[in-house]
Amino acid sequence: MTCIKYIKIFLIIYIFYKFKNYINLKDNKFKVYGLTQNTTTKEYILVFDEFGSKRDFKHGKCSYCNRYNTSPAWCQTCDPQRMIQGWTSGNKDIDNYIKGFQLAATEYENVIEWIPFDKLDNFQKIGEGGFGSVYSAIWSSGKRIIGKIPKYTQQRTQSYVVALKTLPGPQKNFLDEFKNYMKSRLLEQPDIIEPKYRPINNQLEVYGLTKDAVTNEFLMVFQYVNRGSLNNFLASNFQNLSWKKKLELLLGISKDLAKIHDAGYIHCDIHSGNILINECINGNIISYISDLGLSRTTDELSLEDGIYGVLPYIAPEVLIKQPYTTAADIYSFGIIMSEISTGKLPYCDVKHNEDLAIKIYAGLRPEFAKGTPECYIQLANQCMDANPSNRPSASEICKKLEDWYLKIRAEAINEDAKNLKKAFASADVMIKTLSTKLQDYPQVRSKLVEFLNVSEPESMPVI
Repeated sequence: MTCIKYIKIFLIIYIFYKFKNYINLKDNKFKVYGLTQNTTTKEYILVFDEFGSKRDFKHGKCSYCNRYNTSPAWCQTCDPQRMIQGWTSGNKDIDNYIKGFQLAATEYENVIEWIPFDKLDNFQKIGEGGFGSVYSAIWSSGKRIIGKIPKYTQQRTQSYVVALKTLPGPQKNFLDEFKNYMKSRLLEQPDIIEPKYRPINNQLEVYGLTKDAVTNEFLMVFQYVNRGSLNNFLASNFQNLSWKKKLELLLGISKDLAKIHDAGYIHCDIHSGNILINECINGNIISYISDLGLSRTTDELSLEDGIYGVLPYIAPEVLIKQPYTTAADIYSFGIIMSEISTGKLPYCDVKHNEDLAIKIYAGLRPEFAKGTPECYIQLANQCMDANPSNRPSASEICKKLEDWYLKIRAEAINEDAKNLKKAFASADVMIKTLSTKLQDYPQVRSKLVEFLNVSEPESMPVI
């Protein structure tokens, strides 16, 4: 008995020693309240708040648990539980998808929801791609916003313009695209640029799902953008775009792409037709990557279904049925860099057929506009390198673009910064002299592209 008693005392001392060390950890993200004991199993249990480090008096108090909120007017312990109650789409799988992301929401404005179809009105078709139609509509309930006066409160806008997208095919495909949007959107990515120099950029806002009462199709409800796709935007605004604005566009795209890759996905269909542009009241231009319907995780690299995309943006290794990787997305980004330089669709003067595919595989790359800064051309060519392992990551591209953006916005403090600023200033002068007249060419739209039946060469030189 004495031996057992000493063992129990030793265990109690050990538990309290571990408890003391735990609450003294400097990087502890949890607020620890104490210990309790299960009266049945006699096990000791640590009592803590997993969101304790996020609670701040500035966010206001939760009306349910009376603790400080984890973000303005939002308690991550209580509010998600409220969001999943009192509604249904009538489809168990849809309900589970929405509720899963509601429970993961860290801010009130980011909560997605089931949107009754009768809350949407004034439908207008605004686009059609290879994988679905896009409409605009008025959402009578309005989107979620945080009121700030006199304190943080959960509110909604008045009726709000939104976009809706259909996705033909099985329900699984539709839910996969919805999941891809949400998983990449939930990731946080810190900005390293000083706020006064930072271009505004957010991922495309997703508000929820609805179901057409007539066709019974499910639709994704997301942010409406007022300037359309990148290729249309360049065609009508190219000569008024400074290189600062061009870098802002590319920064937005690279940040979105980094988030997609960090979430473990590969987009697989990046082109200027699915880069969306929104212009704010203050003139800021924000770019977003859309159409995640073809996105795959890094474990889903099979191309058994063929290549779906726009030929000029497809990486050469993918043309011969090599697996899609994040490097293939980077190649597409390099093509977009050339397009932003010239204001023209890549290879707009030739047919997009097997002959062009063979030339791309052999090393053909799009040209750059006269006066384009050399550092910009070098980065784009690195993105389009024939060897995927030589291409930079999305995060590396983002850092490079941020560095350029900061230097051309700030006062030059060294010779390198002065030269960079001068190069982009000279490129601005050249913009007005460039022709952006396009030949008749179909709208940028993804479609099935056949694989090339060729053997892989030892190297593919850039022409």
